[in-house]
Amino acid sequence: MIVPAYNEEAKIQATIYTIWSTELVDEIVVVDDGSEDRTFTIAEKTGAAVIRCHRNAGKGRALEKGVRHCKGEIIAFVDADVGITAGEIVKIINPVKAGECDVAIAKFGPAQKKGGFGFVKRLSRYGVKRLTGQYVESVLSGQRAFRAEVLKHISIGAGYGAEVGMTIDIIKKGYRIQEYEVNMTHHETGRDIRGFVHRGKQMADIMKVLIGKSMFNG
Repeated sequence: MIVPAYNEEAKIQATIYTIWSTELVDEIVVVDDGSEDRTFTIAEKTGAAVIRCHRNAGKGRALEKGVRHCKGEIIAFVDADVGITAGEIVKIINPVKAGECDVAIAKFGPAQKKGGFGFVKRLSRYGVKRLTGQYVESVLSGQRAFRAEVLKHISIGAGYGAEVGMTIDIIKKGYRIQEYEVNMTHHETGRDIRGFVHRGKQMADIMKVLIGKSMFNG
């Protein structure tokens, strides 16, 4: 299990302990992506292996570092802020373990509060459909489980474009991908300045990935 984390001191402990409690995971690798709070210190005390990045390089780079460290036959990603709902990760690990698919993506329920206007989600879905011919609803979900072999043959997009880049490569390489409903919750950005800035960065990173994939495919 790879847990990329940036300033998640409030949730990182609950997330890791809940993952351990599933008894399905042999190894947890936390990649502290240049946190400025106590994320690293707290994670070190949970029994997880912790990789510390001295500067924030973005989620994509953090995931890449985690993948290089892992040795399991199934590798899963989970965001650091899911807390006690991290136990739902079994719903995407088990299908991969059973051979139902090569990659399983967690499909969250409706948002608990009003966020943006859906532009980022629509862009990511449209981009994946346009480049692969396959519709994936939960393109932006960071909760994923893979046969380890898959990760040897795909690239991880930069920053907030990580999930979009991975999804495109997974489909283009012919791997089987499925979505599974989960009862997970995590931090949701609202309709405030901070929320719109975050979504602006998301959209910029996703556009970079989509343009890069389009040029490569062309």
